[in-house]
Amino acid sequence: MASRRDDIVAEERVQIALEILSPERPRGQVKQLSQRYCLSRQTLYDIAAKGHEILRQGLQPGAHGPQVNGQTIQVTKNRLRRAVLSLSEHGVSQRDTTTCLAELLDSRLSPSWVNGELAKLEAQAEQANGQLTPSSGESLSGDEIYSNGQPNLLLVGNDSLYIYALTRQEGCDGDTWGCLLLDAPRSVQFASDAGTGLLAGAKEAALTTHQLDWDHLLRPLWGQMTRLEKKAYAALEQAEKRAVLFEQSHTTRRLEQHLAKWQTLVAQAEVEMARADEFERLARTVDDCFALIDLTTGQLTDAEQGQQALQSVGQRLAGWSSRIYQKLAKNLSNWAAALFAYQSPLRQALTPLQAQYGQQAIAALSRIWQCEADDKRRRLPWPEKQKRQQIWQQSLEEAWALLGEQQLWRAWADLSAILSRTWRGSMLAECVNSLLRPLLNQRKHTDQGCLELFRFLHNVRPFGRGKRAGHSPAELAGIVLPDDPLILLGLAPKVSS
Repeated sequence: MASRRDDIVAEERVQIALEILSPERPRGQVKQLSQRYCLSRQTLYDIAAKGHEILRQGLQPGAHGPQVNGQTIQVTKNRLRRAVLSLSEHGVSQRDTTTCLAELLDSRLSPSWVNGELAKLEAQAEQANGQLTPSSGESLSGDEIYSNGQPNLLLVGNDSLYIYALTRQEGCDGDTWGCLLLDAPRSVQFASDAGTGLLAGAKEAALTTHQLDWDHLLRPLWGQMTRLEKKAYAALEQAEKRAVLFEQSHTTRRLEQHLAKWQTLVAQAEVEMARADEFERLARTVDDCFALIDLTTGQLTDAEQGQQALQSVGQRLAGWSSRIYQKLAKNLSNWAAALFAYQSPLRQALTPLQAQYGQQAIAALSRIWQCEADDKRRRLPWPEKQKRQQIWQQSLEEAWALLGEQQLWRAWADLSAILSRTWRGSMLAECVNSLLRPLLNQRKHTDQGCLELFRFLHNVRPFGRGKRAGHSPAELAGIVLPDDPLILLGLAPKVSS
């Protein structure tokens, strides 16, 4: 039929229908259209009739408000397998999976069938994980996590959050973790939280740079600072309450009693406040060592001076009588050197930029980066904030004079990409562990297959938010994935019907 001709596209058919259906159609319009498109008059009238019917149905007013989608689906074995995988990914047990599928898809399955399908998917996930080969060459961070009394080792890329290894072992000694670290991709830096097993494993594997985690030092430090502040304010509040009671009293005996209590409470509050103030000064000293860049020179902070500062604070806290202070003192003394291990690979990463843009320009831009990083990280006192603003402005003027506008922004982008990496700890491994731990806690039994499936799904799922939004860890690690990564598990693409 002429109306089925492929050379007349949909836009032309719409135009034909509109011209014929128009009440102001000029005489002879149908004949002209017939000659232009080489169609019979009846075919043109058929196109117009079909267009009229589509318009009438499409413009028919419907019910108000949101409506249920009338699309139907065909429940196939592939759809059920994909549903089992999705429910398992979100922590639903095998028995509860059967209940969900019976309610949602009217499909009654046995827990043994669900368990068998999960076993197949886990085996496929293990095979797929072995075939994925990252090419980013990023630094790594590791962490131990326990489930059902068994230790698991997690290795994560610090730039992509790609899971390079997630394995269960019977022991967590240095030899075990050392062998696993030797099998991991070689990287310029490996970071951990100074756990005994990982620390020994890093030594056994003779890693070039083992960076300890600053967060495991600063978090308990500032947590104790918060507790001391609360304790000091509570002591002041008790003294104020006693002062109110003193004002409300009228007898000599009660006045003497409240005055004596008030004096005792004020003395206790002064002790608590002095203790909090002294601890805050020590905490500020440690926190200042966290900075990457020395604002005076624009270079990396002096590692030797930083180590001495940390050890000095540790020596002072060693005299404080409480378990938390003894632990902090021990960590400050033992971790000082390894907390600055990041400087060697970072210095190597900055060397090409210094050669390209000049050391003086990179130093000026580094000061700008550090000022902005400090401002984002914590609230600064007003005098300190003004001082940082002056440094920021002076550094910008210096960099502008040395580089010019176009080269300045190019150098800033290159420098920020390097300094913004995770250099000082294993917090990204902790982030992935925060996703894995709830799933492990919900399971009465976990094995290597469960870990392999979690690893695969984490690596191929795109991030929903943040600076990595829209990209999966595998993509960021340089791996090309199919449009539907689940086909790597032997699943067919989901087809709607």
